[in-house]
Amino acid sequence: MMRSIKFILLGALVCIAAQSAIAQNAQKAQMQYVTTFEAGQPGAGIYKLYDVSDDVICYVLMPDTASRKQVDGKWVYESNSLGSISCLKANSTVKSVVKK
Repeated sequence: MMRSIKFILLGALVCIAAQSAIAQNAQKAQMQYVTTFEAGQPGAGIYKLYDVSDDVICYVLMPDTASRKQVDGKWVYESNSLGSISCLKANSTVKSVVKK
């Protein structure tokens, strides 16, 4: 009885790990780039992005270039003091008509 429970738990863990790996490899949805604004500091910008599926506009404060290094064969982006994000509902007439 205990042995079969262990195999069931092991099987469940393997399934969860496989689903996690598949989700990481799946293509991520893309927001549409709209424009860039001055951020008031050198090497940074405020980027305006639009999410068509949810009719949302986001403003992202981030560096113009990202610094990264390779660790164990994978790219790791170094942290910095920039990176805030603000989003709001766009309420565009096109999406409002489609959602009704």
